[in-house]
Amino acid sequence: MEHLKPRLYIFGWPGFLGGADTKLAHLLLLLHEHADITVIPNENRHLHGKVWTRYLDGLKIKYSMLDKLPGKLDGFGLSLCNDCFFTHRIAHRAKDRGLKVIWSGEMMWHFKGELEAIKAGVVDKVLYASEFQKSVLAPAYGQLPGIVTGNYIDSSLFPFKERRNPTFTIGRLSRAAPEKYPEDFPVFYECLDLPEVRFRVMAWDDTLRRKYRWHTFDSRWDLLKAESESQVQFLHSLDLFVYPLGHHFFESWGRSTVEAMLTGAIPLVPAGHQFDKLMIHGESGFICSDFLEYKQHAQELYFNYPLRRRLAANCHKHAAERLCDPAEHLKIWLEVFR
Repeated sequence: MEHLKPRLYIFGWPGFLGGADTKLAHLLLLLHEHADITVIPNENRHLHGKVWTRYLDGLKIKYSMLDKLPGKLDGFGLSLCNDCFFTHRIAHRAKDRGLKVIWSGEMMWHFKGELEAIKAGVVDKVLYASEFQKSVLAPAYGQLPGIVTGNYIDSSLFPFKERRNPTFTIGRLSRAAPEKYPEDFPVFYECLDLPEVRFRVMAWDDTLRRKYRWHTFDSRWDLLKAESESQVQFLHSLDLFVYPLGHHFFESWGRSTVEAMLTGAIPLVPAGHQFDKLMIHGESGFICSDFLEYKQHAQELYFNYPLRRRLAANCHKHAAERLCDPAEHLKIWLEVFR
């Protein structure tokens, strides 16, 4: 007898901005032929937007509001980093309708209402982006089953580009969360002392503008709003992906770093997160313990084009073959739905 595809109801909506929404877009690509999927947004307005409904139509994935679905459902209810999943009692309604509820917080903290729902038995399984994230979150989950799923990225959507930019360019891409940026961020970049350089940041917003109102951004800086360019176009403009983080912020995985690696932008990232699982120091990026190490590696790569060219190719190869293998990720996700 042919094995039936798991029925999967995903509570959330794909997007171009933010790790979880982007992760969902790629996860749908990975799973659409292997599961019977219905995507359920938090708000009805999403169902009237053409970009993502066309995307879902192209993958033959259904979408609906929860109240339009039958009163009793069979299968799995999955949500990734959805602020409303517990506060709006979406998880509770999914459970009441008969779904096995799976929660993936994606961040390094618990969401409002999450632990209360766990205690009430609403959640059947939790997912982790990394062992690093699991070490922080798992104690509060007790004996609840959990699986480390990592982050799937369709490498074909982040093609490699060999760089020879007219002006050497460094930058970073992340959601506009002030806590993700170190207090000295603009000075950090400028004090790398690269002779001729361009600084590019996306996404930049009013909260970041207020945080760094003490600094005068000169003509070297391009501070771009979210989605001013496609992720790929932006990453192709960078020679180095220089990604210092706020002193009290911890990265659960590092999706934008792997996206950068796929395109050939060499990452310089801080020690103490998940990055040692994403790259080989000195071969597919650099993990820096302090500012002087950032400066040393940035200057070496600035002046040594053959090294920069070789490491860029290594970054792509490492990310595509070791971090983004669809067969490996599919195996993990199909285990989630057993």
